[in-house]
Amino acid sequence: MTVDRATLSQVAEAWVRLDGKPFRLDDWPMHKAFYDGRYRRTLFKTSRQVAKSTTLANFSIIECSLIPFFSTMFVSPSKEQTTRFSNSRVGKTMMYSPILKENFLHTELADRVFHKQFTNGAEMLFTYGCDDADRLRGPSTDRNMYDEVQDILYDPVITVGNETMSESNYAYETYAGTPKTMENTIQFLWDLSTQTEWVMKCSACGKYSFIDSERAMGKDGPICVKCSAYLNPFLGQWVDMQPKKTLKGFHISQLIMPKNVPLSMVNRPVEYKHAQRRWQRIKQKYEESPISLFRNEVLGVSDAIGSRLISLEELEALCVGPELVAYPQSAKLRGYSKYVAGIDWSGGGTTGVSRTVLWVWGQRATDSKLCCVTYKIYPGMNPVQAHEDIAHICKLYGVSMAVGDAGEGALANDLLRKSLGHHKVTQVQYGSFKTALQFNGLDRYHGDRTTLIDNFFMLLKKKEVEFGPLLEMKPALDDMMNEFEEVTTQGKKVWRHFPQKSDDCLHAALFGWIAWKVLHGDMKFWQE
Repeated sequence: MTVDRATLSQVAEAWVRLDGKPFRLDDWPMHKAFYDGRYRRTLFKTSRQVAKSTTLANFSIIECSLIPFFSTMFVSPSKEQTTRFSNSRVGKTMMYSPILKENFLHTELADRVFHKQFTNGAEMLFTYGCDDADRLRGPSTDRNMYDEVQDILYDPVITVGNETMSESNYAYETYAGTPKTMENTIQFLWDLSTQTEWVMKCSACGKYSFIDSERAMGKDGPICVKCSAYLNPFLGQWVDMQPKKTLKGFHISQLIMPKNVPLSMVNRPVEYKHAQRRWQRIKQKYEESPISLFRNEVLGVSDAIGSRLISLEELEALCVGPELVAYPQSAKLRGYSKYVAGIDWSGGGTTGVSRTVLWVWGQRATDSKLCCVTYKIYPGMNPVQAHEDIAHICKLYGVSMAVGDAGEGALANDLLRKSLGHHKVTQVQYGSFKTALQFNGLDRYHGDRTTLIDNFFMLLKKKEVEFGPLLEMKPALDDMMNEFEEVTTQGKKVWRHFPQKSDDCLHAALFGWIAWKVLHGDMKFWQE
């Protein structure tokens, strides 16, 4: 075999050794397409235990070995996940694969957890980001690989992270993960993809089938949903259900892995017994696990809607205030002792739903309750363009403190400081922090996104704020209902929103509430 004429799968089989044994794809026929298809954008929507991590590691190693000065950036939601992948998957594979070790490793080159260099000038970068993209900024890369993408926010992390490939002649994108809710990042990507399924021909009735539900669960293997005969994954092939899409999306479940299916191993007595045991474990999961968990972890499909801390009815019950006024006259200012504002600046994004939103709270003089006196959405407008109108409204209300998000709004926040005064404007950078809100000693507050949203929704549930009339508040309430709770692979509760739905009003209102707390020196939160 000459390398210049070999496929990536052939090179992987020739060069890679796993646990001391040669790497082989004989029992993983569907995986060859992952190596050999040179797709610019690829999605792997998988169940657990289908060699996803092995595939990502092997593919990255071979690609960097074959392409001089190629740069890959691997991103997972957490430092722990990235460290494990770098050490256990990439580092271990290269160390115990003689050809790779002898030809592409050298003691003078970087071989660290977050940076590995190859003798041909290629390199692999490893980082992590769940809620913000700060750690992804800076390098120039040729392929960005996002693992456990279901736990990564799309616009704040992925769209910003992919800017590292803006100068690349390759600009390859790879996404991989296990589905959760129907509103998750991975479901959003799947909806944009070719939705490529492993289609198997039934030997009994001739029908072509793919597995996307528990209806294919048989007593001793996956079955044809038409005639209930057993299916053999070795008789399958990849078929695009949405062939005109540009994102190549593969769906891989435990039910199409030949080693899990007795029929596939019927001529191999030892492997047949192993397949029987594996299928019985799958069957046990089906019978004993919650169906949503089975669909996610075993079938590799999304299920259910994310849970909400607050209901639409509870939000509507807060809409008892007077008419909202964007540009008040002096007479309209009566009844409130102080005003604060929150601004969620548009980050642009690729989904077309991010907007700049201004939210103004008034502290009612009679009972000190925070009341929404106005909010304004600036669709399709650059934050720098919107800042003049926002500054004008804040001046009309005599806003004592304004808080903007520090992500894509850093420049706009600086402009707002010049308009309103540096002492009246600060900013919050979302992330995963141990403290709910803490000043960094320089120019911003670091805020734990999950804790702050938890506290804000509890504020609403306790009816400690008041909104304007329901008809005027509807767009804002929709934004608030677009945020839902999920639990990450690491067991951490987080707040997410479907990438095609906006949540900007929620964050503008939350930043305004933080402005009120900063103004009063109140750094106490219910859940820390």
